[in-house]
Amino acid sequence: MTALIVGGGDFFADGFKPQKNDIIIAADAGYAHLKSVGVEPNAVVGDFDSLACVPNHPDVERHPPAKDDTDTMLAVRKGLTLGCTRFLLYGATGGRLAHTLGNIQTLAFLAERGLEGYIVDEKYTVTVAEDCTLRFSAEHKGYVSLLPWGAREAFVTIKGLKYELDNAPLPSDRPLGISNEFVGRPARITAHKNAVVTVFETADILPERTVEKK
Repeated sequence: MTALIVGGGDFFADGFKPQKNDIIIAADAGYAHLKSVGVEPNAVVGDFDSLACVPNHPDVERHPPAKDDTDTMLAVRKGLTLGCTRFLLYGATGGRLAHTLGNIQTLAFLAERGLEGYIVDEKYTVTVAEDCTLRFSAEHKGYVSLLPWGAREAFVTIKGLKYELDNAPLPSDRPLGISNEFVGRPARITAHKNAVVTVFETADILPERTVEKK
């Protein structure tokens, strides 16, 4: 089951296309984004400091401002309780850089548990790959960048992109994985060891993800 989580950051309304069985969760001011496009969420969570009011909704979780999780992370936890295993985060970029980085940490939280998570922005999509393979179709275009996350280096295999690697290390203190390119053929990226932040264009097409056997 897929959870569509909408936060209070930059909202890519044209790319927000919920399917019939998706669970839609508003994180604080994300509720205003959803109302602007006429979508009623299944649940609303947050401390509501950004929205400045508590929505009149049958499933509201209000949290104190002094809390350990961000509103987006609270929304992810809500999705987990509802049985979701795939998470698309909208309104998760822009504004304070710390919030964007915190949302990438939320993707890492999901990746560590073998779950899918994506930040969907107007110009790019972000995911964290760990012990898994991302398979991209020949329709993907533009740049794709890989950045190790939480370790000194990550080991990756890259096939079908302009620059290929075979179980090679990517250092965390040097931007070696920036600006690889799709070249009109199917491609795959495997994160063998440690997590890799993967940023790619063609935001309306997501890769297929398979967990690697350890």
